[in-house]
Amino acid sequence: MIYADTNVLLSMFCPDSLSAVAAKWYANSSGPVCISAWTVIEFRANIGLRVRKGLLSRPIGLAVMKQFDAAAMANLHLLAPAQEHFLQAGEWLAKTECALRAGDALHLAIAFGHRCEQFVSFDQPLGAAAKKLGLPFLTLKTR
Repeated sequence: MIYADTNVLLSMFCPDSLSAVAAKWYANSSGPVCISAWTVIEFRANIGLRVRKGLLSRPIGLAVMKQFDAAAMANLHLLAPAQEHFLQAGEWLAKTECALRAGDALHLAIAFGHRCEQFVSFDQPLGAAAKKLGLPFLTLKTR
């Protein structure tokens, strides 16, 4: 199983300069692609922010959310966060050399708590932190 970070999904569903990279990665992914309930919240928050900033119209934002929901139900494995994932995230956040953000620590804890073999993201600082923790991480090329 491979865990996809929210930024990869956003590029897949909202055209941007990284959409082609995200789509190519997804088309070539070798195992089931997973997300968590936290991913869904982050995705919706980002789309809502884009609507509030005027980057997307409300109807387009709602359509993107609907398209994401349908794709998630059909093609992605939804992993549920559990208490132990929050505890693990807290332990990793205490390792100041990793410079993790809370949401990112939770993503990692959910992914690896559910035994995902890899975490995929465009986020280079998250990748550096994950590697310091010894976690398998694929940083997609942004150029």
